[in-house]
Amino acid sequence: MTEGTRVIIAAVPVALQAGEPFVLTDGQGGLPHTQFFGTEEAQIRETLEALIVTRRRVFSACAEQLPTRMEQTPDGRKTLDIPYLVTTQTGGDARGWSSCYDFLPWEDQRNHQGVALKNRLGEFLLTQVSPPTTSEQVGARKKICVLFALEGTRWRPELASERCKALIEAGYLPGDGQMDMMTLAGSRFYKWLAQGLGHLRKPLKSLSMPVELMPERFTIPQFQASMEGVLGEALDKQAFRRNVSNCGLIEEAGGVSDEIFGRPARLFRFKNDVAIARNAQSMSLVLPLSETLTETETIENLLFSHRRRTKNQDEAGEEN
Repeated sequence: MTEGTRVIIAAVPVALQAGEPFVLTDGQGGLPHTQFFGTEEAQIRETLEALIVTRRRVFSACAEQLPTRMEQTPDGRKTLDIPYLVTTQTGGDARGWSSCYDFLPWEDQRNHQGVALKNRLGEFLLTQVSPPTTSEQVGARKKICVLFALEGTRWRPELASERCKALIEAGYLPGDGQMDMMTLAGSRFYKWLAQGLGHLRKPLKSLSMPVELMPERFTIPQFQASMEGVLGEALDKQAFRRNVSNCGLIEEAGGVSDEIFGRPARLFRFKNDVAIARNAQSMSLVLPLSETLTETETIENLLFSHRRRTKNQDEAGEEN
């Protein structure tokens, strides 16, 4: 790392609850993250494991790097963001988890409120480039229409990050508390969350859901509900079933479930080669079981124990 550069490693932990994408926050309006400086060596895997372990006890997770971003302050200082999408399961503990759509409500296009908000935001952004008198303004107007599905363009779920960036640049985010939505502590957290959601949505057009997000066995209705939840849009039931039959990603697991309105439904699972390919494409995190950790462990003593020892030694020296 370049000396003097602040490097922020962040986790965007996402899990499904009843088919809805939930994100794990740090309890202070942000996402789990820590920072290093240019003279330190950041161990990515160990850092991500520590960030998740100090929040919740989950059994397994996979991490995928999101686009990095370098910022430079007026005084020449540089900050490098390295966010990771961490897909996992809640492990039955819902504390600290919030719906992604609590923070990005316009991304949920399955209800009237989300559609109305999306339209209102798009129209608001259009006023910033109206009337379009230059080629740049014409291009900006077309981009807004594509991002927010205006003037006959279709909704594209995978553009979540681009929509978030446009709203930040327009001053809409971070929120001012006047909107009916939960807020994050800064624009950096919105960018990370939107990047993670957009990254998660891109492969879903081919029904490529991360294996670790789904239970070991599931029904087709559960699979569709999860797809719709992540995409934030409704899918045609018959077309979905046809696509599932042709995708070659899942197979019958044997047995039936009666969780869907009391009606028996066949259980499915991901094929073994799909799970193997998923592990090869992502970074598997090893998360210790809760009994191996003490109640006093925090991100500071997991990551920065050497700093704490140095500080204690310095304080002892001052007392002497």
